[in-house]
Amino acid sequence: MKRIVSILLLIFVISLTACAKRSNDKDIVIIYTTDIHCSIDDVSNSNSLGYAKVSAYKNAMIEDNNYVALADAGDFILGDYIGTISKGSYIIDIMNQIGYDVVTLGNHEFDYGFDQLSSLLSNLNSDIVSCNIKYEGSNENKIDMVKPYVIKTYGKYDVGFVGVTTPNSLSESSPSNFMEDGKYAYSFSSSTTQEFYDCVQSSIDACKNDGADYIILLSHLGYSDVTIFSSKNLIKNINGVDVIMDGHQHLDLNWISCEDKDGKEVRICDAGYKLNEFGKLTIKKDGKLEYDFITDYEGIDQKIADYIGIVRNKSEELGNRVLATSDISLSIFDEEGIRLVRSRETPLGNLIADAYRSITGADIAFVNGGGIRDNLKSGDISFKDIMAIHPYGNTVCIVKASGKQILDLLEMASRLVQSDYKKDGIAIGECGGFLNVSGLRYSIDTSIESTVEVDSNNMFVKVNGARRVNNVMVLENGEYVPLDVNKTYIVASHNYLIQNGGDGLNQLMNNELLPFSEKYDYEVLVEYIVNVLHGNLKDKYSDTEGRITVK
Repeated sequence: MKRIVSILLLIFVISLTACAKRSNDKDIVIIYTTDIHCSIDDVSNSNSLGYAKVSAYKNAMIEDNNYVALADAGDFILGDYIGTISKGSYIIDIMNQIGYDVVTLGNHEFDYGFDQLSSLLSNLNSDIVSCNIKYEGSNENKIDMVKPYVIKTYGKYDVGFVGVTTPNSLSESSPSNFMEDGKYAYSFSSSTTQEFYDCVQSSIDACKNDGADYIILLSHLGYSDVTIFSSKNLIKNINGVDVIMDGHQHLDLNWISCEDKDGKEVRICDAGYKLNEFGKLTIKKDGKLEYDFITDYEGIDQKIADYIGIVRNKSEELGNRVLATSDISLSIFDEEGIRLVRSRETPLGNLIADAYRSITGADIAFVNGGGIRDNLKSGDISFKDIMAIHPYGNTVCIVKASGKQILDLLEMASRLVQSDYKKDGIAIGECGGFLNVSGLRYSIDTSIESTVEVDSNNMFVKVNGARRVNNVMVLENGEYVPLDVNKTYIVASHNYLIQNGGDGLNQLMNNELLPFSEKYDYEVLVEYIVNVLHGNLKDKYSDTEGRITVK
């Protein structure tokens, strides 16, 4: 009898505990940002809410008697000159002033190399989560501070944050950054999609077993099917997640509904680009979830605004130095804000490729669309304007390449292109490795499915069937003639493509570099505008020339 009473008492206590977990003394507000790309205020981007407003909103939520957390889904240290000239350190300083609680890593966090990333993350006063980054080298894991997940306690609720970074980071950043002694030392658990799903599910389960009442997937994947490693595909193959705070594709996803593999509704948000908005999740006292999307806010945290002013002053003298002038403006976007430069010929892409070819004296030049990050304005062009276009600080290289290697480059770069480049206001067929060209013309037949084979790291292996790139013509003595697969051409690009095989374009990595005075990509662009064009861009670059035909 006593044993029965004891069991009943235990059940009663457990029941009371479970009931207590369903109510809290305060609401929990989780604010999240993503893909800020150094857009620290409305000076760097007129549409940016800016960090001072994010901080003010956070403070207002605290004053309203909430538990408050601030999270970021990646790509925060690169994208503007203020990040480039400090190699991300100014951005980390600002984030520390605001007080971020947890972040995950985007693909651009790796662009300064692992030594610099290690230094930046060591100085970031935040938990850093990413469950699918694995160190497989034999020297030193430079990012051992990154954990698969973290659990934060807010009153009676434990909230778990599981981080996920796009496996495409390895090819979208410089692949050589991930190597030790010529071999890959870091991987993203992505040799198969199932391995990727299992890795994420394992961390979700571990987080749940460690006591998390709610699990937030803080991911840098992107929702649409540009890649198989999308958040849309991931959620269909996992369970146990309550919400997804996503990034990577710069979409405006206002907490749309998805179903996980068990049919449970999961809300997903992508809070835009360059801080034009941010997301808000509220876990109410009774445990229910509410979702908000903040696109405007009047408040300003003056302390943060003043600190940003100090940081900006450190870099303004260099940033505002006028380097060139232009008689027209050139955009990488269409009228709806879709990035044309990643799937179509653009005048700005032509200008930059021409700069590479002209200054190096090469036969052909390539520039990847993902390396052209902003528009060229008319009038005076400052250092920071040029750095906004070319923020990575790549060096221009020249190399000998066969006609066959050039064909393979174009085929790999064009594998995602579709007949239309947008649908319902969203970009489709985008690829950061899409090649803008000079000294070359080619066509892409989108009726032919790509037969490009890539390895588990998304690096080119071979073309195993029909080619969608055709009618490849090379400019010789003022006339376009057919590309000769057996001929050797002098090709100009930058170290990201030629030496590092960026975007999986590894065809030229083993080719011998030719002598060329080491110049940064932005230096070559300025030299071309100033010394070759003398600021007269209107005559040649007011429209496209038919270098790339998509049919």
